[in-house]
Amino acid sequence: MWTKDLARSGVTETTIAATPDLTRTRIGSASTMNVYWTLLYAFVFSTSLTGLLITPARAVGWVDRPAIRKHHSHPVPLIGGVAMCIAFCGTLWLMPDNSDGYMGLLTGMAALALIGAYDDLRHIRPTIRLVLQAAVVLSVMVWDNRWLTNLGDLVGWGAIALAGFALPFTLFGVVGIINAFNLIDGLDGLAGGLALIAAGWLAVLCLTAPAPDPGAAAALMALAAVLAGFLAWNLRHPWRQRASVFMGDAGSTLLGFALSWFLVDLSQGEQAVMAPITAVWILAVPLLDTVAVMIRRLRAGLNPFAADRQHLHHLLLVAGLSDAKVTAILLATALITGGVGAAAWWLNVPEYLQFGAFLVLSLLYYQVTTRCCIRQQATELTGSDRREGVAEPTWP
Repeated sequence: MWTKDLARSGVTETTIAATPDLTRTRIGSASTMNVYWTLLYAFVFSTSLTGLLITPARAVGWVDRPAIRKHHSHPVPLIGGVAMCIAFCGTLWLMPDNSDGYMGLLTGMAALALIGAYDDLRHIRPTIRLVLQAAVVLSVMVWDNRWLTNLGDLVGWGAIALAGFALPFTLFGVVGIINAFNLIDGLDGLAGGLALIAAGWLAVLCLTAPAPDPGAAAALMALAAVLAGFLAWNLRHPWRQRASVFMGDAGSTLLGFALSWFLVDLSQGEQAVMAPITAVWILAVPLLDTVAVMIRRLRAGLNPFAADRQHLHHLLLVAGLSDAKVTAILLATALITGGVGAAAWWLNVPEYLQFGAFLVLSLLYYQVTTRCCIRQQATELTGSDRREGVAEPTWP
């Protein structure tokens, strides 16, 4: 019944996934069980590989060392991203009906993971890192022949076709999302949790669409299972007070890219499972945070990539909340905003109303967080600073 890009996914009308022994399965109770086994494999593979890489990472110094702006007091291995990349690629290869259609995605993830891993070890200048990311994204876009061709009906006058701007707009958007995940990766379990929630909503949309895309849903569920395996080592819980591993730049960049790839793929064409504006709601938390922070930096005459403590999680920590509570609040917010986007799609809410609502939310978010930044910086001024005439921080 469904026909969405079958050549890409390699999924036939009765095929959804593959078992760990590489045998092809059919939709039905047996196929459903095979999907469960594949997801279990993804989780176990990710969890085990992450644990196995901890000791070698410490031995070679592949760790994030404590610093004034950081919350950990001991070096933490940065192998989460590489482990997730290997586990996800390995899981998709166990889905022969899917793997061929995702070669561009997997190649891009691997390339960005390598760039991020090198950045974790040697530190690449921001401009060079952006150029490398853009080169990878552009290569995958051209290889897959997949980019944003329209933005939907955002103003009530019909779908906005990008025409000749499709390629640069998609490039800008994907690189932006990649760096949004990189910038919000500041607390244990935060970036990984946000990515898991986004993958979950996308999988639900794939399965509930009028023309379901079970191939994409299986891939997204595999990504969620891999993320869950990583979070077993990274998310704080009663049996783990602090993260044992970090995903590093390798993890945040590959996750941002993977989600962007699916967002573009699933929001375009006649068989789209969602509107482009739905994608914005699903990634509302990292997008709002990154855009607000960069606008404040630019308006203050600062480098938009300069490190500071203006991110939402920093503001909540300054307000006295614990790391675990801040992570829980932001993940719950992401779950809600993703639900708003999905519900609006299911209920056929006009896209221009969804876009208008998001603009209002963005303005409110910017105003509130900017006021919090001003208050935070004002309280950080010492009495001697005030007596010496240091100006109170102001924002345009």
